[in-house]
Amino acid sequence: MKSIVILPLLLLLAGTLVAASKFDFVFKNVPFIDGRIVGGEATTIEQHPYQISVQILGSHWCGGSIISDRYIVSAAHCFAYPTSWYSIRAGSSLHNSGGQVIAASSITNHPNYNPSTADNDISIVFLASALTFGSGVATIPLPAQNEYVAEGSLAVVTGWGNLQEGGSAPIQLQVVGVPIVSNARCAALYSVLGWDVSDNMLCAGYDEGGKDACQGDSGGPLAINGTLIGIVSWGQGCAQPGFPGVYANVPYLRNFITSVTGI
Repeated sequence: MKSIVILPLLLLLAGTLVAASKFDFVFKNVPFIDGRIVGGEATTIEQHPYQISVQILGSHWCGGSIISDRYIVSAAHCFAYPTSWYSIRAGSSLHNSGGQVIAASSITNHPNYNPSTADNDISIVFLASALTFGSGVATIPLPAQNEYVAEGSLAVVTGWGNLQEGGSAPIQLQVVGVPIVSNARCAALYSVLGWDVSDNMLCAGYDEGGKDACQGDSGGPLAINGTLIGIVSWGQGCAQPGFPGVYANVPYLRNFITSVTGI
């Protein structure tokens, strides 16, 4: 697992946050990714209008998905600071300008979220005011509870995370396609490192690596045929061979979303 130095409060207040650091100060037992797209290409918000940037004090921190004009789905591990520090930017292909910026009113993590194992890594953000829908701002459909996700299905992950492990983050939204990996196989791969893959997680990636989410993409959407099936959560490095990205399993966690939002 990589280690990081906790960003000092002074840097946070100065608005110089880098794209979502690895959160090792919160998570001790799993290798949280910094959320970047590796091996993908630039895209536009009009092609993925459900994507938002979760921001801390005006700087990009994590990704998220629009599920209504007031609710955002993201990863629980993105929310380690006071609610008043958070806002979201929607409707822009750039994480640092344009679109609509709305403050977070409340943040609800899954009641069984475990920061040591990343189990139930899902959070709901309620916005202080409603989004205005348009060509770059729209909801993403949600799956049914326990909806089956077939191994090998091609999923799409988007975000503003780093373009390579240890690299810099792009300003333009990025996209990459990755196939679903069965939980049994994913669990076997990560067992050599001592990390568990639960039913509340799902995995996606290529055996040879090269394409993945990474630093700065945390909390962002993994979609199949336009439906949200995963939330960027953790992984061993970024796009490393033999270690697929691990996502919160939205079909397994669907009832939690309904319990908070009524959706």
